[in-house]
Amino acid sequence: MCAAPVIKLPRRFQGARLSDLAPQVEAAAGGRIPDHLSIDFAGLEFIRPCGVVFLSNLIHWLAANQCKVTFVECSRTSDPVSYLDDSLFFEEHLGRKLNEAASPRRTTRPLVQIAQPESHAWLDTDLVPWLAARLEITRASLGTLRACISELFNNIKDHTKLEIGSIFVQHFPNMDRIEIAVSDFGQGIPSSVRAKLPHLTDGQAIMKAVEEGFTTQSLPTNRGAGLDYLLRVVVLGNGGTVTIYSQKAIVRFERSAAGIAAFEFEGVGFCPGTTIEIHLRTDTIEALPSEEEELEW
Repeated sequence: MCAAPVIKLPRRFQGARLSDLAPQVEAAAGGRIPDHLSIDFAGLEFIRPCGVVFLSNLIHWLAANQCKVTFVECSRTSDPVSYLDDSLFFEEHLGRKLNEAASPRRTTRPLVQIAQPESHAWLDTDLVPWLAARLEITRASLGTLRACISELFNNIKDHTKLEIGSIFVQHFPNMDRIEIAVSDFGQGIPSSVRAKLPHLTDGQAIMKAVEEGFTTQSLPTNRGAGLDYLLRVVVLGNGGTVTIYSQKAIVRFERSAAGIAAFEFEGVGFCPGTTIEIHLRTDTIEALPSEEEELEW
């Protein structure tokens, strides 16, 4: 019986290093998805929220392709492993925490898998109340952000037959920033777009997907606000950034003097499904009165 391939996580698991991981899996198994795979955490020194959902997404994707994944070198004294444990990453994938005392940190909402129909309730009872309390603002101030995240889950429903996405959120108070990472393991944005425009590269397909008015849905009744709404709210309105990882491309969107600037990276490995990383500025969120205050006025 052949030993299972071992994939070593990079020292810093963020940015372009995310999409390096999936090709290593196939390379270690001779160009195919193996039946069994081990992920080695020994060298991991730093991981961002997008790394948490990407790794979780990759493991779910491998499991959906009949690959059993085991973890090795999960030291309880390692800072990134403790961070993953507190995010409930190991509880999701092993059914238990590494450390019984591990619990979500005050600055995070733990990793969770949510089906699209349940996402609206989670937004209203979990993310929005927590974020409003963290920022000491009303829930009404987060209305457009709530709509953006809701649309992301609608996009997951459009792009994956499983209708499930993973999300992880962290507040960085010293940097005036919120990071939101959402990931699914569907067919990916490029494949969805190429069903209509087969000549596009992966990067071009992502760029097309964020154009206002473009949709991969055949019926007008299926069309949501779309990814262009996400860019208008986060990039133009908030001054934050959005990065989309899907298949063999990464595209980062930032605000510029001309509006929205896109930085496209092609041939950067492989991202199963789609991972979207949102950097939201907290110092530019407009404080609005609560609904009760508006009624009193």
